[in-house]
Amino acid sequence: MNPAIPMPRKGLYEFGPFRLDSAQHLLLRDDKALPLPPKAFEILVLLVEKRGDLMAKGDLLHAVWPDTFVEENNLTQYVSMLRKVLGDGVDDQKFIQTVPKLGYRFVSAVRQVSEGEGDLLLAKHTRTRIVVREEKEEESAEFEVDPASAIRVPGEKSDISKIDGTGTAVIHRGLPVSPKWTWMFALVSSALVLGSVAALVYFRGIRPRFRANSSFVPVRETLKSRHSVAVLGFKNLSGHAEDDWLSTALTEMLTTELAAGGQLRMVSGEDVNRIKSDLSLAEPESLAITTLNQIRDRVGADITVSGSYVELGKEPGKQVRLDLRIQDASAGETIFSVAETGTVDQLFALVSRSGTDLRAKLGAPMVSSVEEAQVQAALPSTPEVARLYSQGLSKLRTSDAPTAQKLLARVVTIDPDFAPGHSALAAAWSALGYDEKAKAEAKRALDLSYNFSRQEHLSIAGQYSELSRAWDSAVESYSQLFNLFPDSVDYGLWLSRAQTSAGRGKDALGTLETLRKLSSPSGQDPQIDLAEAQADESLGNFKQELAAADLAARKGEALGERLLVARSLVKKGWAQLRLGQGKEAIEVLQQAKGLFAEAGDVQGVASTLHIIGNVRSEQGEYTQAEQSYQDALAVFRRIGDRRAMAKSTNGLAIVSYERGNLSRAKQLYGQYLAIEREVGSKINTAGALGNLANVAEAQGDLAESRTLNEESIEIFAEVGDQRAMGTALGNLAGLLFEQGDLAGAKKRYQEALEITRKIGYQRGIAFDLSGLGEVSRAEGDLTAARQKQQEALAIRTQLGEKHNAAVSRLYLALLSLEEHNPAEAEKIALESGEEFKQEKSPGDEATADVMLANSLLAQGKVSEAQAAIGRAKTLSSQLTSRPLVFESSISSARIRLAGKRPPSASLVEKTRESLESQLALARKCGYLEYEYKLRLVLGEIDLESGANREGRARLETLVKDANARGFGLMAHNATRILN
Repeated sequence: MNPAIPMPRKGLYEFGPFRLDSAQHLLLRDDKALPLPPKAFEILVLLVEKRGDLMAKGDLLHAVWPDTFVEENNLTQYVSMLRKVLGDGVDDQKFIQTVPKLGYRFVSAVRQVSEGEGDLLLAKHTRTRIVVREEKEEESAEFEVDPASAIRVPGEKSDISKIDGTGTAVIHRGLPVSPKWTWMFALVSSALVLGSVAALVYFRGIRPRFRANSSFVPVRETLKSRHSVAVLGFKNLSGHAEDDWLSTALTEMLTTELAAGGQLRMVSGEDVNRIKSDLSLAEPESLAITTLNQIRDRVGADITVSGSYVELGKEPGKQVRLDLRIQDASAGETIFSVAETGTVDQLFALVSRSGTDLRAKLGAPMVSSVEEAQVQAALPSTPEVARLYSQGLSKLRTSDAPTAQKLLARVVTIDPDFAPGHSALAAAWSALGYDEKAKAEAKRALDLSYNFSRQEHLSIAGQYSELSRAWDSAVESYSQLFNLFPDSVDYGLWLSRAQTSAGRGKDALGTLETLRKLSSPSGQDPQIDLAEAQADESLGNFKQELAAADLAARKGEALGERLLVARSLVKKGWAQLRLGQGKEAIEVLQQAKGLFAEAGDVQGVASTLHIIGNVRSEQGEYTQAEQSYQDALAVFRRIGDRRAMAKSTNGLAIVSYERGNLSRAKQLYGQYLAIEREVGSKINTAGALGNLANVAEAQGDLAESRTLNEESIEIFAEVGDQRAMGTALGNLAGLLFEQGDLAGAKKRYQEALEITRKIGYQRGIAFDLSGLGEVSRAEGDLTAARQKQQEALAIRTQLGEKHNAAVSRLYLALLSLEEHNPAEAEKIALESGEEFKQEKSPGDEATADVMLANSLLAQGKVSEAQAAIGRAKTLSSQLTSRPLVFESSISSARIRLAGKRPPSASLVEKTRESLESQLALARKCGYLEYEYKLRLVLGEIDLESGANREGRARLETLVKDANARGFGLMAHNATRILN
């Protein structure tokens, strides 16, 4: 063989203006990539490879769907799609010829491209030199891209201004060159993506649907005049329940058909479902003007589409008549109506014709042949897939995730190349709490979504980033979406919620302020207020959260939106709890539960029961809290929501912990951890480890607690949850303080404070400042300690956190004692104790009584101090707090000896034995400061009882040890006693 002669390259062909590369899944026309779904592409390759020969329909069906029975009409639809892309007409079949009743033949002349020429062609369409031009410098880098399908990914601030004939993309930037390139391009040959892409699902609502615009086609800039259209559904006039799925299928497909090209703003299926529930609408054929006005006021739709369908006969290949009615939501007038008839197998073509008619009537530009092919490319491959997919979506929207998961699993089994099916299945898995399974399905959706529109691709990218908890990437995706479609409330809400999750609450509030500037009713959407409440909560601004949630609820009531009102009341109740309004919170949450029940939202009822349990638990009403958690758990178990089951199990564990039943708490926390590991939730696994660390600390095993805390922090760092990371670091800092590692505690508190300040989490900032104040106190810097505690108190007072503000005041009382101002400490202890008593917080109330007893003793009020320490012991008798036991033992010993002057030898010895027992326990558990405190009081007792040598030796050793570990205050107090 002569190597100088170029050899034909297998799978690379030219015909007419087209080039086909079967290996790279690439179809080009005049060097422009044309999108085709996998099945259509397979058919084209088969026909080209067998050019000139008749390919029987049966052979094509067997080759393209080898393991699945499909109807012949599916083949017909894909051939029709190919003809549109290739430009074939009904009478002018230049490429694909139909042989009636037999099959198809590829009739165009085909040239097989040589190997060398093919390599040049492939290089031209898969390698582009990116040149960045700035005012003073130029940099370049190479990427594997399709120049015809370039799209910018989150992170970059530039746009391609030119792609020249050599394959060079010229980008002009006004910003410094980034050290890393984050441009994304779509290769038709493979899903080569530099970024995160995923399924359309997360807490804002399920968004999977039949995809439109399946290529990176720029959205036309006509946003200011876009009609907002709500496809409300279609009534099944046949009366056969087995045909109900057609309503969802027709609605979803028609919505996608109308969305193509971005000329019309479509109301999401979730919002339509909510409207129909609130207004008790079934599947309306037409609507009265009052109802139309309500729809317009709720979702800003100026056009509604509704209608009906009916089967015409029962024989195989039965006909379906679809009647559409378009109405003006403001005037209540019917703009026009249209009817289409076709078989169920011709469902997609039926919708396409209807969409074309509707576009024409609305004055929207017609979609191009490429855009039309893109819509078809994203539709289900068979009516059976469409049926299962539609049923799955319906179940998702009615919170029946277990049934939805089963239906959608069948969808992707029958048609594994159907990206929206994987996306919806990811939604179902996520709703059930299976994070890793959700991410796997989302990744599969990503791999199949390379030829979607920029709009859809960014939406998928944002959702995948959310499932991966890559919040900054999600923010970038949604920022671009919102910039493309600034009239979309949905995209603005997605962006604000991603910003909130990313710890950028202030940015979220800015985004919401932009949404408020939209024309009415969009700018008045109560969902904006609800999102503001979420952002305020993330910042610890509970007063603002309460105001925003209340406004959302009032707007929702005016609009008659029960579910939105219910969600707003949940937020309102949570804010009230944080503001110390526990009774009011319970009342509001009960209202929310009733609204969820009226709407048939079982998930909402159970979730509200769980939150009521949280409120009861924080108020010390443990019996009622346990009942609420049990009721919620029963519902979650029935509907199969594993994540929610874990949350309620965690609530029950907290109740056991607060009641002092540590063994039961440890068992329940273990169950919680097992479920979270099963469903693959890393962040909740980390939370469970943190809870187990609390149990270990309460049991006196500080070493085990530290190990669990550090494991928890590693996971939080991995998933990138800044708020949880800050909280976990603060908890670890507190534990290090207990162990006497002041330097380590200070370092961790400072790391936590840096995070909480960065994300603006005010509650966390106060916690970290208070912790740093305690470190400063132990070090002996009382001025710095007071400053930090006062800063923490100011934040907590501003937030309206009565409980935590009382805790801050107790720390200030301790400082007043150290500064020899016991009267001030007494006053503060009384005020804080009263607050804790009202809140039914026995542990904190006991701590306040210990502080009160110490203050009274310092003033010589021994009998009053005895009463205070007696109350503390009674309150703490059912608790398992080691620090509280140590504090009350030390105070009790001092007060007991002060009451007997001079104390008897037997009383001194009995007191010493009790303190020595506590000292041994403190050493065993590793509570270094309490070890020092116990050694200090024992030294005092030795000196007061005449054992001067033993007492001085004990105190001198204490001074040395305390100084060595940085406990300056302890060393100072011991020195003062010695002198």
